[in-house]
Formats: sequence, C-alpha cells, structure tokens
Amino acid sequence: MLRLPSLLVLIGLLTACGFHLRGGLPDSIKNKPIAVTGIGPSINLYSLFQKRVEVAGGKLSTRVADAAIVVNILKQRHIRRPITLSAVGRANMFDLNYIVVYEVHDNKGHVLSKPRELAIRREYFNTQASPLGQGLEEQQYRTEMENEASLTLMRQVTLILENPPAVPVEKITEDPKTSTPEPLVNGSMQP
Repeated sequence: MLRLPSLLVLIGLLTACGFHLRGGLPDSIKNKPIAVTGIGPSINLYSLFQKRVEVAGGKLSTRVADAAIVVNILKQRHIRRPITLSAVGRANMFDLNYIVVYEVHDNKGHVLSKPRELAIRREYFNTQASPLGQGLEEQQYRTEMENEASLTLMRQVTLILENPPAVPVEKITEDPKTSTPEPLVNGSMQP
C-alpha cells in the first residue's frame, strides 16, 4: 500500500531535478532533422545511426534540403590483419579495425566540422579449432564495432549541434576524397 505513493514521490522528484536518460537529444535540437549522405540504408552503419537518432528523440531526414545538419560519410571500411601465427603457420590472432571518415555540414553546404576519422579497433584470438566459429566470432566483433561507431558518431553530431561554430568553417568547394581528415581515435577527440 505504501509502495505506490512512494513510487509516485520518487518519480516526481526525478522529474523535478531535471533527470533524463542518457543518450537523449537536448530539447533545443530534437526538432532539427539530420540527414546522412555517402552511404545508403543497406549499410549497417546507416541503420544503426538511424535507430540511435530515433531512440534519442530526433528525426532522420531522407532529403538534404529538409535537414538542419548533414552527416556526410566519406569512407567506411573494415580492415583485418593477422597478428600472430600458430606453430603450423596459420594466423590465430587478428587485429580488426573499423574506420569511418565523416564531415558535418548544414544543408547550404557550410562545413560545421572538417573531415574526421573515427577508428574502432579490436584484437581477438582464435584457436582454429572451429573455422565456422571463427567467422561468426569475427562477424560479432564487426557488428559491435559498427554499433560503437554509430554511438560515437551520434555523440559527435550532438556536440556539434549543441555548440555550432559561430562562423561555419568553410563552404564545400574541395573534393572531400583528397582532404585530410582530423583523427578521432577510439571515440576520443584529438585537439
């Protein structure tokens, strides 16, 4: 009998102090649609980023003209390298890298963030006892890395939306494939 009133008081106190769940977008930017270019809905990073935006309370726009901010994915790539070899010469430890190069601009083409490189890295050991298991294990790591990249990308976009530059960095005039990205290693910004 005492549980319900105490639960209501607790909920009232949490809302009164401004508590909100992690991962939500601030109210000031919830109504600003975000567009993703450079990759399509068939790419896992796109669908994961779309889910992150929707769960956070935002909207993903399919048209650049309707978006307040555009995340342009210049490159996304998985790299796999063997690190160690077994006694019979087969690779048994691998280094997996997932690299995403992106830039953020508004719908008029003003760059809000120059190209940045997001790199997620994992190492894993496989005994080669089950070749089928190795493929599944590696796929799980890749999915986890893509999930982490979408979360980090969402945080970066939120940060840019909360603190836009007073003057846009530049207008898009150069070929983004030849520009050098700023490194962003394991989700931490480099100065």
